[in-house]
Parts: sequence; C-alpha cells; structure tokens
Amino acid sequence: MNIGKRLETIGSKVPQDSVLADIGTDHAYLPVWLLQQQRIQSAIAGDIAQGPCEAAKKTVAAYGMKDKIDVRCGSGLQILRAGESDCIVIAGMGGSTIVDILQADIKLALQAKVLILQPMAGAPALRRWLCNNGWRLETEDLVAEGTHLYEIIVAVPGNSCQYTDVQLEAGPCLIAARHLLLSAQLTKIINAYKKMLASMGQSSQAMQSEKYRKISCLLVQLEELFDECKCS
Repeated sequence: MNIGKRLETIGSKVPQDSVLADIGTDHAYLPVWLLQQQRIQSAIAGDIAQGPCEAAKKTVAAYGMKDKIDVRCGSGLQILRAGESDCIVIAGMGGSTIVDILQADIKLALQAKVLILQPMAGAPALRRWLCNNGWRLETEDLVAEGTHLYEIIVAVPGNSCQYTDVQLEAGPCLIAARHLLLSAQLTKIINAYKKMLASMGQSSQAMQSEKYRKISCLLVQLEELFDECKCS
C-alpha cells in the first residue's frame, strides 16, 4: 500500500510493537500500512463520522485485517477504554481540534506512552497546550508533500521545558536539530505574519494595538532565526 510521504513519516514515529489508536482514521490507511510493515501489534481506528468509518471497515476487510484492526465510530478518545492503547495518533486536523480532543479525555490521553500529532494549522498553540498539560515535546519533524509542508509533533508524558514564543512558533525540536526544511517553514510563517501586519496596517487603531506590537516583535525574532539558519 502506498500511503504517501506524510502518513509514512507519521508512521515512522510509531514505536515498534505498539497498540495504535488512530483518531480520525478516515480510510484506515495508516493502521493497515503499519501492520503491513509489522510495526504494530494491533490498532483501533476511530472516526466521528459514519462515512469514514464505513470506508475504514472496507479497507480493513480488503486487506484481511479484521482480526487486527477494530474500527469504531465515535468522538475523539471516547472510543477508547482506559489503558487500551499505548500510542495515539491524531493527524490531519486543526491544532485547536486536537487540543479539544485531548482535553476532553485528558486522563485517558496521559495513559498513552506517546502522542503523535499532525496539525494542519495552529501548531504553536498546540505545543503550548501540551507543555502546560503534562507532556514533553520529544521530537518534531517536517515533511513536504506536494505543495504542502506538514508539521509532526511527538509528545510523551512528563515535565516540559519552558519555551519562548519563537520556539513554540517554529518548533523547539526543529530549531535544535536545524531541520533541513526549517528555513522553508520559517519562510512560510514569516510571510503569513507579514501579510497579517499589512492587513492590520490599514487601520491606525489596529497598528496601535498590543496584538500589532506583539506580532511585530515576534516577526523580528523569526527573521533573526531565519538568518541564523541560513548561516549554519
């Protein structure tokens, strides 16, 4: 099965012999592929919508994995029982949605050995929430697929460092590792903030706001980090 570079990279972060919970599984491609790679013992594939659940069941049946993958229709981590999974993947959702899912069942989430998260947006707020709610950022990755650049965050239960706004924005582990795609990621972030400031600059009231000041300050620091990355 060819699942694409994004899902393959997410799958590469799953610990060997895990029991996987794939939340928002869609067609269950990730758990099927991981079983093909003999990386996991079994999986629970969950989705909130009936359509994706039916699609997942068809995929699981087509690959003869009904005894290894349990497809469940339900909201977030509510499909899981305590201690049932040691690795939780939540991918392809907004960062705020991922936070909502984890917050709703935080005790159950903390029972997992590892969270593997791939937010489509809102990664800085997700990182901040993780660090404030019992997780430590273990590693991060960036993967380019098509025209998109995806962030992958791996978190484990434990005490976290205190990060600056710039670190939370760009990814502290990505910065520390000087990831090969970090410059591209910073360019994307910087351009987004420049666009935001240009829009706010149309209003004198907005330009005098605390939000404008904070974004301007953050932008300067991001550009400094970008320059450092180019020199390293």
